[in-house]
Amino acid sequence: MKKLMYFLFASLMVVQACKSKENKESSDSSTEKKEEVKSSEAESKKGYWTTAHEQDFLKSCEAQIMALKDTKDGQTIQAVGINIEEFGKKSCSCALEKVEKNYENIIDANKDLSGINKIGEECGEEVMKEMMKK
Repeated sequence: MKKLMYFLFASLMVVQACKSKENKESSDSSTEKKEEVKSSEAESKKGYWTTAHEQDFLKSCEAQIMALKDTKDGQTIQAVGINIEEFGKKSCSCALEKVEKNYENIIDANKDLSGINKIGEECGEEVMKEMMKK
């Protein structure tokens, strides 16, 4: 039961990071940013995102997980000996791989909140299981 709780906490952290990326992208209303996204949108394709889109996703995802480091959920994960930085990097890399395979770009991914949440949960669980084996 205890391990299940840690998996749930970890999953929620990754889901929250994915949601945060969505909110950042959808709430940015500057004309310059919209033009940049529109012009680079055509470059990313399902399974083949641009390096810039990949880096933006990873940076945002990892930052959101690190922001949870001092919260109750973050402390719970660290209490079982999980390095939150490593957890963030691995979870976000997993999420990027799955999101990139399923969506043309982050904008399309953000239109499927349930799909993004599922990916976040899957990656959080996978990485937590892997890290708890060590």
